[in-house]
Amino acid sequence: MNTIKRNEELQKQYEQLKNKLALIGPICQGSVIERHYNRSVQGKQTLYGPYYSWTRKVANKTVTVALSRDQYQHMAKAVAAHRKVEGILKKMCAISEELVTLQTTGVATRKSR
Repeated sequence: MNTIKRNEELQKQYEQLKNKLALIGPICQGSVIERHYNRSVQGKQTLYGPYYSWTRKVANKTVTVALSRDQYQHMAKAVAAHRKVEGILKKMCAISEELVTLQTTGVATRKSR
């Protein structure tokens, strides 16, 4: 494929990814979980829960926050959106690297004799 066509194709892919980013709503890093606990009370197993939490890193420390069911549902969507954004950005970086390489001249190398 020639350079001009490849350049146009990459530009088109980049624009499509940019448009996908514009449609994404709230994003949050971390992970959310729903937990149930099984405890023995007077010889009988009793199920407790569900309990919801959101865990993330802040200043190199793990921070966990308890959530309500409603908060959990919204946070789960935001965490999934963040992962989607990370994937899109990774693709955009790869395309950008190739575009820069195609659109600029590189360092002259010695020719073998």
